[in-house]
Amino acid sequence: MTMQQRITVIAVVALLAVTSCAAPAPQPDAEAKAAVQALIERAIDRRNHQVVPGFSSTQEEISQDFVPDAVERIELEYGQLHQRRDAIAPHGVLLTDSGSEIIIKKFTITNTGANVDISEQTQLEHGPVNGVQGPSEGYVYDQKVELAKSGEGWKIVSVSPLNPGKPYPTTVVDPDTL
Repeated sequence: MTMQQRITVIAVVALLAVTSCAAPAPQPDAEAKAAVQALIERAIDRRNHQVVPGFSSTQEEISQDFVPDAVERIELEYGQLHQRRDAIAPHGVLLTDSGSEIIIKKFTITNTGANVDISEQTQLEHGPVNGVQGPSEGYVYDQKVELAKSGEGWKIVSVSPLNPGKPYPTTVVDPDTL
């Protein structure tokens, strides 16, 4: 082995030793995970309720869950959901309630915040049509949520589909239209 080869081997071994000693990414504790889950569920429930007649959200309510840069986009999304709700109403389609649960599939803390992959499970209740109770509607929708630290808690930066594609669920606006 030549001197140059020995130096190269030593340099590679030293580099591997240094990189293997790097601290692992911090893992969320149970309290942080529960707080993030509650935040995401509240934001998703609020979004889904936009298709229920008589329900809308104020900018102040949106600001509780989203970073300031995201609020305008969320208001646009809610406006499109209101238009969808109003467009289907004359056809006798009336959504009376929604409920959602999420399952956190992956939670990664980053230098600037966190990324969370979730599976949303939503149930929508339809009102009666011509005196006959409408059926329930359910869907599962996988999403990626980007979060930023805000004081002692978290705020949502963005929510996007893990597997973009149409058609989107009833309570979800195609992100390409925003």
